Amino acid sequence: MATAELDESKPGWIAIDCLFRDKDLIRAVPGARQILGELRRWRVPLSWTSCLALRGIFEDRLEVGPLLAAWAYDEIETRINPVMAARADALDPAAWENGEFGYQPPATRFLVLSGGAILGDDMGTGKTVTVIRALEDIGDSAYPCLVVALRVGKRVWARHYAKWAPNRTVTVVDSTGSKKTRQLAAKTDVVITNYESLRGASRLAHYGSCRLTDKEKLPGLLNRHWGAVVADEAHKAKDPHSKQTRALWGVGQTADLRIAATGTPGGPADMWSLLHFVAPDEWPSKSTFIDRYCEVTYGWHGGTEIKGFRDDTRAEFWAAAEPRYIRRPKELVLPKLPPKVYETRWVEMGVKQAKAYKEMKERQVAELDGGITGAFNGLTKLTRLSQFASAFAELVEDGEDEDGRLKFKVLLSEPSSKCDDTEEFIDEMAGRPVGIYAESLQLINLLAIRLDKAGIKYGRITGDDNDKQRDQAQEDFINGEITVMLLTIGAGGASIDLTTAGTGYFMQRSFSHMNDKQAEDRFHRAGQKADSVLLVDGIAPGTVEETVVFPTLGEKSDLYDEVTRDRALLRRLIG
Repeated sequence: MATAELDESKPGWIAIDCLFRDKDLIRAVPGARQILGELRRWRVPLSWTSCLALRGIFEDRLEVGPLLAAWAYDEIETRINPVMAARADALDPAAWENGEFGYQPPATRFLVLSGGAILGDDMGTGKTVTVIRALEDIGDSAYPCLVVALRVGKRVWARHYAKWAPNRTVTVVDSTGSKKTRQLAAKTDVVITNYESLRGASRLAHYGSCRLTDKEKLPGLLNRHWGAVVADEAHKAKDPHSKQTRALWGVGQTADLRIAATGTPGGPADMWSLLHFVAPDEWPSKSTFIDRYCEVTYGWHGGTEIKGFRDDTRAEFWAAAEPRYIRRPKELVLPKLPPKVYETRWVEMGVKQAKAYKEMKERQVAELDGGITGAFNGLTKLTRLSQFASAFAELVEDGEDEDGRLKFKVLLSEPSSKCDDTEEFIDEMAGRPVGIYAESLQLINLLAIRLDKAGIKYGRITGDDNDKQRDQAQEDFINGEITVMLLTIGAGGASIDLTTAGTGYFMQRSFSHMNDKQAEDRFHRAGQKADSVLLVDGIAPGTVEETVVFPTLGEKSDLYDEVTRDRALLRRLIG
């Protein structure tokens, strides 16, 4: 038998009395701590998640004290039941109101009632508008508000605030250290910054064994009380070791409300980072989360891999997570959106490319212009094979090492079969707008040189382009002044609108199913007027693109569905 009761000596915690042999069971509760000097007494955070875990672990052996029982009853009546009712409405097409954004009000009510949640609606369904409406429904207590977005998405938020909440003053932060920025940020309702800037403007939160420097412990410009902190494209903060993730947690610590918005929440482990941001007291420990809820195996690289949720605790996890998470796939909220149509163009490598590819595959070295390059581990070999499947390469000087010796790097160069085919594809489009994606910036740069020589105007959204250049490229594309947009999957995969085009051409895919899906849905979103969205992949036959990259993405798609549950929801609602 184990007993659970509110810990009157430590508010915000539950005190557990259990048998000594139950110590390994109680450690499975997120945030569990043994009371110093006590063998049978433990504390766990006071939360709905803890209550569900305790009941799941001890089942009928758990005796709940009257104070905890009263707290749980109040939590169910005042938060869980209203939130789950709003969630059910938001997932019910019959409850959606008419109009372009008719499916948003139910999700808005869910966010208002949740006290902090993940808005996981599919990409292109208007999450920005949903969040702004929720904050406005909450009222002045949600302000001042900090929005953390991608660089390319900051002015998107500013434009939406101007339309949906014109009474709010908005400051877009470009340089967090400037005196002008400090003055504006202190007086404005909404401060919009990007993840990279946030790292230098916030104290970092602690995580595991990550050590903080004296500077990282100090409050930054953005460490103040916030009515709300919104993390847009929140999957960018999925790695708890990264500084941008811990900076987001740092600014969120003093917020009354935290909202994470992402159409690609990732796999089960990524889900923890999002839940920890919106409700840190409920989801305090990643290792305990993985131990209790995730199925872990050993991967080909010798490390561990998460294959999905455990069958025996999956229901418990979703019972705890659903009051903090909502997702509606596009097939439900935008039923008139045109279908995606996939097409493959088989792009044969040229002679020089094929020779380099064969040498790297068989001997792990390849002769390039400027010298010989080698691959001494599997990851480097895979990278080189992926490069040679798209273009030839050369070795170029890249500075000196610490001993004064010259260093070299591999730089993609002509000939490029992918650039050949892309040029041909653009010609086939006959002036119709098209977005061209690649994982490699070098490949995009090669194509840009080709288009310059051919006199074809284009826009660029890559890591080499600043905010002003990206904004101008989007505007020119929307206005029809250019019909070709060149994008890297990393820089151009989120927070932009390519619905002017009904066609996208992928010179390369990334190894991230999330990033690839983000890029696809720049075309496939509200505002798309084409009868279908054509997504074309240029693939070098017989290479790792065909044998490794695409099969791997298929496996990741299954893991992704563990969190989104889109297939199950569609089966349930559509039949």
